[in-house]
Amino acid sequence: MQSGRFTPLHGAAAAAAALVLFGVAGCTRAPTAPDQQTSTPTSASASATATASATATAPAFAAVLKKYSKDIRAGGATAVVIQVKSRLGEWSSAEGVRNLETNEPVQLTDQTHVGDITMTMVAVSVMKLVEEGKIQLHDPVQKHVPDFESIIKPPGPITVRSLLSHRSGIPRYWESLLRAGDPADGKRSHKERLAAAAEPWTGGSGSLFSYSGSNYSALALLVEKLRGQDIGAVIGTDTVEPLGLQGTHMTGNEPGSQNLIHGYTKAESGELVDNALAPFHSGSPDTGMISTVPELNTFFAALQKGTLLTPQSVAEMHHPKYQQYGLGVVRRYDPCSNNDYFGHLGVVQGYAALALISADGSRQIAMAVAGARKPELVGFEDPESLKMSEVAVSALSQAC
Repeated sequence: MQSGRFTPLHGAAAAAAALVLFGVAGCTRAPTAPDQQTSTPTSASASATATASATATAPAFAAVLKKYSKDIRAGGATAVVIQVKSRLGEWSSAEGVRNLETNEPVQLTDQTHVGDITMTMVAVSVMKLVEEGKIQLHDPVQKHVPDFESIIKPPGPITVRSLLSHRSGIPRYWESLLRAGDPADGKRSHKERLAAAAEPWTGGSGSLFSYSGSNYSALALLVEKLRGQDIGAVIGTDTVEPLGLQGTHMTGNEPGSQNLIHGYTKAESGELVDNALAPFHSGSPDTGMISTVPELNTFFAALQKGTLLTPQSVAEMHHPKYQQYGLGVVRRYDPCSNNDYFGHLGVVQGYAALALISADGSRQIAMAVAGARKPELVGFEDPESLKMSEVAVSALSQAC
């Protein structure tokens, strides 16, 4: 178990970083992100030094995150993992246990379900197709996936842009599956998820924002049609391999998970349910990815910096016209720079995860929680998970 480890920058580097941070004023749109921060020391002596240093020099935001971790664990969460990176250094914490059978202490680098953060990775693969000229954002998905018409019977042309930004009006598949029985019972294909979205459309392309995982089932069909591979393999090629991520992959794809955090819920009977590798999320383009807290930070830093996509594509994903939800990314106001944080929140049964990064890339946070053992089904608007987002913004805003 790791608790409150802070690795500061030293000497001239820290002074220069402080000057840069205090010199920032006003609105700074889309500046270049810095290189990835130095990781926490791994040697025993370095770790001991860092831990001892943390007691006296932990940054102000650490108190917010420590309180959050303490409170949510008191409420029944079995694991809380957090990593913050800034120009002044890195702070991380891993509290709780990996699973209730062995009670092994959770580690910073343990894998976890990241839920809806999967959508950001799918969005990167879609934007790569745009960059290659294989599709355009204003293309109707029907142009490339003719089966879309017969599967879900849309009210008209449904553009790639509206699917990415949850403004297509497409119904949610989850409610229909819930009414039909246990929605977590077994794996489902993209077409099966779309076919289950039986509610009336709220409109067509250009509709008001309405969060629906069905959008990304449609996008997965598009990507797979043009790439000739399943969506997990495409994400591997577009994101995982270029960044050298070792703990990030689509569920259902090999290699199997190592050191996976287990998230629990309770059945109506009161029986404990272990949701690790639940078949329902296997291969899902809206909830199917597994990753680690440090690798989530690596992914969003690379996206913000322009390593995965061109600056033009990143700017389009972040465009203010999309308001709070862009093309696969959520935006939150950053009072430090009068700009925005970008990232995503992910929630599936037993788990919540979050990653946010400042527009200039100087501050970022990733968090993962194996939640309290409750019977309720939770989703993107789960109040406890939204609290995670508020805490993350508060912490980052104290790391100016």
